[in-house]
Amino acid sequence: MSRFLTLIPYLAAQKILKTSVRPGYQVRTVPVPKSHGHICHEPVYSRLTIPNSAVSLRDGYAVIASESHSATEADPVHLKTFIPVHTGSPIPDGFDAVIMHEDVRLYDSDSIAILKPARPGQHIQKAGSEVGTGPMVLPAGHLISPEDIGAMIGYGITSVQVQKTVAGLIPTGDELKEPCTAPGPGEVIASNCEMLAASLETIGVECLTYPIVPDDPVQIQNAIEQAVRECSFVIISGGSSTGNRDHTENVLNEIGSLLYHGVAMRPGRTTLAGVVDEIPVFGVPGTPAGALAVLRELIIPWLSDTGYPVPIQNTVQVTLADTVPSELGTDDFILMVTGKVGDEYKAMMLPRGGGQMSAVKSNAVLHIARNSEGIKQGKDCLIRLTQSYPHPDNIYLFNGLYDPILDVLDQFLRKMQKRIYVRKSSIETTYFSLQNRNIHGGVITRPWGEGICERLPEYSILPEKTTAITVAEREYILAARIFPDIKSVRRFTCPKIPENLPLHHYMEDFFQKIQINPQCIERCDPVCSTEMEVIHRILKEQVDFGPCSAHLATEYDLFGPVIGKDRIDLIIREENIETDEMRFLQQVLASEEWKSEAGFISGYNLTRSGQISVPK
Repeated sequence: MSRFLTLIPYLAAQKILKTSVRPGYQVRTVPVPKSHGHICHEPVYSRLTIPNSAVSLRDGYAVIASESHSATEADPVHLKTFIPVHTGSPIPDGFDAVIMHEDVRLYDSDSIAILKPARPGQHIQKAGSEVGTGPMVLPAGHLISPEDIGAMIGYGITSVQVQKTVAGLIPTGDELKEPCTAPGPGEVIASNCEMLAASLETIGVECLTYPIVPDDPVQIQNAIEQAVRECSFVIISGGSSTGNRDHTENVLNEIGSLLYHGVAMRPGRTTLAGVVDEIPVFGVPGTPAGALAVLRELIIPWLSDTGYPVPIQNTVQVTLADTVPSELGTDDFILMVTGKVGDEYKAMMLPRGGGQMSAVKSNAVLHIARNSEGIKQGKDCLIRLTQSYPHPDNIYLFNGLYDPILDVLDQFLRKMQKRIYVRKSSIETTYFSLQNRNIHGGVITRPWGEGICERLPEYSILPEKTTAITVAEREYILAARIFPDIKSVRRFTCPKIPENLPLHHYMEDFFQKIQINPQCIERCDPVCSTEMEVIHRILKEQVDFGPCSAHLATEYDLFGPVIGKDRIDLIIREENIETDEMRFLQQVLASEEWKSEAGFISGYNLTRSGQISVPK
């Protein structure tokens, strides 16, 4: 096997699949109430005549039409031959029309006055007018819907023969561990097949997941041979590249035939396809992003092309909030998140290397064809939605700081069918996106305390024409494993913190407040610019204590006194603060329900949550 793949175009791979292979299927008999989403194997015929006799379509009176022809409101016709009927009542023999209550005057129990003439068959449903015994109800190949189930039961049908498409999923790799087990160094939990199965089951494909197969060609061959005997098509996760432990191509050539290996698509370029005993076999990359892309962009479209009823996915016209680069000659499938900003749908690109979390956060895919090197920010394009809930109209798009309390806010908003997505970005990028109206707003932190705002204006001053809505105040502590008595005479160590960071000022202000002799504190190299760097030095016992957020400290069992706080703010364009979307968000943050929801998280103060502030 060559160490280098010869990539075929994405559209060529689609054509090969469409013209070369079809999924097999199994024929099963299932009870009608359990047949939703199945495909009829053969025509379904009615076993009953519905209705089985003529019935009334209205509440009123069964009459003989010829006796009412001269009736008018001015000169009613009095009838003594009539029978009261209700909607659905059988029509007695000898009667051929129904007159509604409102067209009749009842004088006594023996006679009625007809105000309008009746025609033969009026308000009567004839026997067999809906369906007779024997006509076709559903054709072969029909996808059974809930309405079909109701009709079949009503027509006396108790079971139906269906075609069932079964996908066999084979996870491969020496590094894989079973779900619900803790992976060791170099190991990963086998999650691809479960993800692929869940996707296929949403379109009605039954899935059979086999045990993990190590990187051994004999065991891989045995697994494939078993799967092709039991399934309509097979997907092998992992082993599709060209490394020493990638055996899928050689095995397929040994026991079947190879259709292609390598497609110019990203992610998923190492994918392959072959045929074993007339059953299609697909190899997908071991990375979740690659496996999901191949399923969405090759396997499911192939199923649709071969006649399998795949639901049509919704698309939406969006304006790109970012420039999305692409590789010439490659069909690119980029995970996006889209929401409605003002009157337009905007779409933000998720990090390509974001792993499974990018797929979790995304709700759309952008396809950039192979003849393009990307699409510039501000351009309009069509994206395909991968999630329908919450609707893009109800999704807030933000750039800026990430903080765990924003996940709690997102969770809280979901109760109201809304969502907030925050993409990490620099303060400069956040302000730029805000100015270009590509996002609803930004997330920033502002130090809060006596004198610190003046010393750090770049952190404290809001940009012009913006308004801030406070999410929460975040507390900082001087963290340690076991906090020492820092007023004792011994010398203590802490990390050096750059003077332009709030962490430095929180710590130094605290030392001054409790009147610690500066000579008793040794500030040690190397310089720590992030809270995690501080925490790692504390855990390695390289320093006695250091500043970090109280919430982060609790995750590492660190403790200490509060030394400062900052505010996590949503910054909104001044012109948008009174829109329905922003007023709703502000009211949510100011509500007691939100404060109760987020109150369990240590290290935050929600007293100011929902308060609005403007630039000074």
